[in-house]
Amino acid sequence: MAWGLSASFLVAIVTGILLAYPFNESYPLLSTVGIENVVPFGRFFRRLHYWSGFFTLILLFYHAAETLVAEGYRRRDWARWLALCATLPLLILIAFTGYVARGDETGRFAGYIAESLVLKVPLLGSLLNACLFLVRESGVHRPYLFHFYASLALFFVSGIWHFRLRRLPLEDLLGWLLAPMILALVYPLGLHAPGPYLLIKGPWFFLGVQEALRYFPPVWAGILFPALGILLYVLVKMDSLRKWVFGGLLVWTGVYMFFMVYGLLR
Repeated sequence: MAWGLSASFLVAIVTGILLAYPFNESYPLLSTVGIENVVPFGRFFRRLHYWSGFFTLILLFYHAAETLVAEGYRRRDWARWLALCATLPLLILIAFTGYVARGDETGRFAGYIAESLVLKVPLLGSLLNACLFLVRESGVHRPYLFHFYASLALFFVSGIWHFRLRRLPLEDLLGWLLAPMILALVYPLGLHAPGPYLLIKGPWFFLGVQEALRYFPPVWAGILFPALGILLYVLVKMDSLRKWVFGGLLVWTGVYMFFMVYGLLR
């Protein structure tokens, strides 16, 4: 499954580079509409970029769960384990900033929510916001830069690790290229133009946080709750806490899935 993850990420990187040429972060929505309607095969490549990124995120979640089931944390030292754990929030941020960078109402409001949450982080809030968002001051410029360069950096670092022994098998690349290509051909991607919307839903993986924000204070729902999931995953490595950490991780996952599904159905 790791090769499938690498193949999907490679497709997302290549299509992202192709889309970066006609994209102008100063006019994100106009650029996205132009890519869809003017650039040759732009609509197809934008969809392919979206769906390959979707599979990358899904396969990373699967890989993380598979590592727990197969007790892969026992075979990794702390440095390698922390590197794997850091990949989860980093790829989620990459996917999220991709939503923000498209510049429609969904992206804009998602950026506003994220910026408000990040600013509530003690001590580092302003610095993190300057690196990741700053949407109210500079539009999608910072999210776009992070999305583009963090994707390249993560692929380069993970590629050194995964491809150090052998090359990516061609059948894996073609197999994981086929699924997003089919979806790109048949499933359209919508854009929310500016207008009076009663409810704007963020990206699917963010809906758990978005829904929790309706019932709990921002610091609890938007910062501590997501951070708890990552922390529990990291602590699985500790033998003395593993039994309790596994239980806490199952409860956390169930609660987040409940909020996410409820947000999708609402």
